[in-house]
Amino acid sequence: MENRIQRIFLMPLLTASTLALSALTPSSAAFAADDTANTVKADVERRDVLDDLLDTENFEVGIQGGIMSIEDFESSPWVSAHVGYHISEHFYVKARYAQAKAGETSFEKLANAAPLLTDDERELTYYGLNIGYNLLPGEIFFSKDTVFNSVFSVELGGGNTDFAGDEQFTVNLTANYRVFLTDWIAWDLSMSDYLFNTEVTGESKTTHNLNFATGVSFYF
Repeated sequence: MENRIQRIFLMPLLTASTLALSALTPSSAAFAADDTANTVKADVERRDVLDDLLDTENFEVGIQGGIMSIEDFESSPWVSAHVGYHISEHFYVKARYAQAKAGETSFEKLANAAPLLTDDERELTYYGLNIGYNLLPGEIFFSKDTVFNSVFSVELGGGNTDFAGDEQFTVNLTANYRVFLTDWIAWDLSMSDYLFNTEVTGESKTTHNLNFATGVSFYF
């Protein structure tokens, strides 16, 4: 009898407590609506970037002009042309032909002596073959909306130099930087050292002939 009386009085209390908790607790739908209202959308301006990449253009033809410092014979204009083939994404080979003309030595200027070389012997001609490695591919930003692909590469090669009436084997070391204006044309900047032996000044020695050049290359 006592348990029955307790159930009669406790049931209304439990029902009232349940209804009160339901009223105080927000539903899952209310939580979802609240989360949607508080979601912050990122205001990011999308920018289209056009990448001009070399697709199937494995062959390269280029021309360059610059200055060559011929050891003991001043600096002179330098012109060259090359044909290259890109073996892979990293390696390429390049055949080069170039010309320059030597000036006067310090001895010829100071002593007012007879010329050491004739005009024909002052003509310097180089032809050789290099193998190159694309070391640092990247991008160059000319402005906020103008971006070009670029690559820094190093080259090692050898060939022949015809100078002072003699032909000498020549070792060539080159650092090259290219900016791809489109997928078929690039702007070249290069610094080279041409090492060969001469006996023009009376002793046999290895000369370092530094060259700075710039030009364009075409890919097909």
